Amino acid sequence: MRRAIASKPFVAPDETNRRRQEILSVASKLFAQHGYNGVGVRQIADAAGILGGSLYHHFSSKQALYIEVHKSALSQAALAIENELEQLDDPWDRLRGATRVHLATQLAPDSLTMPMMSDHAAMNSEMRRELVKHRDRFEAIYKGLVADLPLPESIDRDVYRLCLLSLINSIPRWFRPGRMSLDELVTQVIQVYRSPARAESDGSKDRAVARTRVRASR
Repeated sequence: MRRAIASKPFVAPDETNRRRQEILSVASKLFAQHGYNGVGVRQIADAAGILGGSLYHHFSSKQALYIEVHKSALSQAALAIENELEQLDDPWDRLRGATRVHLATQLAPDSLTMPMMSDHAAMNSEMRRELVKHRDRFEAIYKGLVADLPLPESIDRDVYRLCLLSLINSIPRWFRPGRMSLDELVTQVIQVYRSPARAESDGSKDRAVARTRVRASR
């Protein structure tokens, strides 16, 4: 007699994709709350209502799952910024729009980007190279925005961009709604980073006026 060969139950592609998305959703909330090191595979599987071993049918490891969650969170945030920029032309308006969407995303109660970008344990692991790739999209957006700004030649645009991003990413740690709204906060940030350009412009005007007065007095 020929022995019957056991086969895995057939799972429709749509069902597999749905289950995968459910796992990503559950894992993203757990990683946001507890960080990469604070969440185990069994904990994710239990929250998703599946067996621990079943999770590996969708993701090869906890690292692979975290990388996918990180990529999805940052991609959605970057897409929101890019959609906002499509409506704007003025360089300062574009920087303001990007800053506002960026901060609104990070300050949202259910934000995933802020916890993901603040998870130092994950960034210091062997996943670092993959995680940095996902952040490059943010870098590219702001690199283009800063390149278009009418800044004095004396300002290094890389330093300008990195300082701006450092400020934006630190704001959720100390900002509390009440004394000012999000729009007012964004206005303050843009005013601070626009001051060097205004100072240079005002200085140029003052020098031009001074030269005119000198010529007129001769």
